[in-house]
Amino acid sequence: MKFLTKRADSGILTTGIVYKLKGDNTNLKNLLVEEQKNYCAYTEKYLQPLDQVDVEHFDSAKKGTIADNYYNYYAVITTANKYKKDEKYIAASFLHNRFYQNEQELNVRIGFSNNIFFEKNENDVEARDFIDFLGLNHPKLSDERSKHVQRMKDHFSAGNYTIEKIKGYFEKYKSELSFITALNTEFGYDFTELLN
Repeated sequence: MKFLTKRADSGILTTGIVYKLKGDNTNLKNLLVEEQKNYCAYTEKYLQPLDQVDVEHFDSAKKGTIADNYYNYYAVITTANKYKKDEKYIAASFLHNRFYQNEQELNVRIGFSNNIFFEKNENDVEARDFIDFLGLNHPKLSDERSKHVQRMKDHFSAGNYTIEKIKGYFEKYKSELSFITALNTEFGYDFTELLN
């Protein structure tokens, strides 16, 4: 969920680029991918050259309306969009207050443990609905996340890696930082600094 935040100084805002219903959105998609450090906003997977990537409208009800703008656009892997449950949450409060675009608030409200995203306050229905809306714990995504983390654990345990060596590895192989929230939790270190 590191790639859901938005920036007031975004090149998309400063140049006034908007999604075209019947047109080429390649430039918009490329700027979103760049802004998201080449990661899918929903899954946290590193975008590979053969991945099909879409400009996703977070709130699909806004698509094609005056309200559809930068704050509603994300670059996502096409299959990740299939996990999203638009119909069920069409009027959800998180679509309006956009707490997920503020990294600090997101971290206060949503946690990750044992390969599961969860609301930190059991009464936070909005956070629970948000997790469900995006399908963050969808079995296929969860399984892929778990396998990637296990592969990284196996790789690093074989060579007596220190955290500095692990950081060096991830600096060299950015694509291995897929599922960064899970990796941060597993290794007890915030690798986000390596994305800059």
